[in-house]
Amino acid sequence: MARQGRVLAAAGLFAAAAAVRIFRLDHFSYGLDEILQAYFIGGDWAFLWKSLKFDAFHPPLDYLLDRIVEPLSPADWARKLLPVAWGLGTIGAVGALLARRVGRAAGWTAALLLTFAPFHVRYSQELRPYSLGLFLLALSLLFLDRYLERPGAARLAALWLACLGTAYALYLAAVVLAIAAAAMLADDSFSADSGRRRAARRFLMWSPLFLAALFVAYLPWWPYALEATRRAPMAALVAASWQRWDRILSFFAFAPIDGHLLGRKGPFFLLLVVAGAVLAWKRRGSRFLVAWGIGGLVVIDLLGKFHPHYDVSRRYLPAGLAFPALAALPIAALASKPRLRPVAALLMTAVLFFDLRSLAVYFREGRADWRTLADYLRRESPPQERVFTENPYSQLCTAYYLVGPRWMYDGGKRGREVLNLDGEVVRLTWSWRPGERAWLVLAGEPRHEGLRDWARRFPSLPFPKAEGADLRRLDPPTRENALAEALRSAR
Repeated sequence: MARQGRVLAAAGLFAAAAAVRIFRLDHFSYGLDEILQAYFIGGDWAFLWKSLKFDAFHPPLDYLLDRIVEPLSPADWARKLLPVAWGLGTIGAVGALLARRVGRAAGWTAALLLTFAPFHVRYSQELRPYSLGLFLLALSLLFLDRYLERPGAARLAALWLACLGTAYALYLAAVVLAIAAAAMLADDSFSADSGRRRAARRFLMWSPLFLAALFVAYLPWWPYALEATRRAPMAALVAASWQRWDRILSFFAFAPIDGHLLGRKGPFFLLLVVAGAVLAWKRRGSRFLVAWGIGGLVVIDLLGKFHPHYDVSRRYLPAGLAFPALAALPIAALASKPRLRPVAALLMTAVLFFDLRSLAVYFREGRADWRTLADYLRRESPPQERVFTENPYSQLCTAYYLVGPRWMYDGGKRGREVLNLDGEVVRLTWSWRPGERAWLVLAGEPRHEGLRDWARRFPSLPFPKAEGADLRRLDPPTRENALAEALRSAR
């Protein structure tokens, strides 16, 4: 393809990637994790830093970048434009990296697969650090390849900044970057290209200084990262099982959301990934893809065994990013042979067909919308009526859309009162004012069955879009008998 053709093709690819990531950007509300990030950036800089240090489970870079644009008072969908931009950058970085190390056909194929990969579209639309972390991970590997091609101070500085940014954006992205970069350096240390071989060996020799410079620059955040590792695990260790891995691998195949199994179409994508891993391992220059994808998956899982966390597939995103790249290799290999190009076209068409079907499900029902519940309360209930929630989960989500993104910064002292019961009915004895109607939101985790059983006597309004929330109207005529029964049960 001539240069002008490549430019037009790249423009078309990025236009399609932008379109699919901007599509329905405001169709869903934020989820809990996004709401917490919006709360953190909704206050002043001191509040943001205090919140990040307290949380410590995510490095600060993505929050800081989001906070820079917060004085513009962006709408919820506008805050997601930065993740969209990082997602587009990731497509470009992965495509360029494979084009340089494997060939242009592999680069174009990987970029096209990543453009419509459901997991990448989703996390390019989410106000979380994942999109930035994946972009900086891919960019770091691209900059490492450029440095090994032609060493220079400017390229080394760019590589160092990208690696530092990865560590400040997403912990596990930094871990996977270390694995993939080490594999790339080891592979290039035996390259047939004498210049690349010499550059890789020299970099390995001086890598302790490179890492030391990264560590010094990371010292402001290092105590909080250590604090996060010392805290008690947030969840129990999940036993290894094929069903669990079925769900995780499906997430990086064609699943519209987490929780789906591979089914009939998932193994097709995994076969492409396995074939790509075999091809990558046989060819010098592409072996780092195996370490990136499969090695990264194994290491993240092992870290989860030492310090268990919620068993969600997004934890594996830094490793899963390599799956479309691996799947691209057999398709590109077939496309390089004129007689087999129809087969390559058929495989690509099948992948894109399954991707688009999954994206249709995701765009229709893939995420929650808490605005439905908040809009009802705002419309049907005067501001003086208190809203009670089952747990902190439902409190944070309800307050964000009922009161606003500064609710946490203001300490809940301004606007509508949204109070958390933590599952204890007796708290209503002094919080539910006599003669005044109130509301109770039952949703999220943890569930409190005692509170839910007690609330069955009150009228119920279901909000399935708000994560299956059940809104109970606490009417004054029932107050005395209901609270008296709650007190008897408490005794």
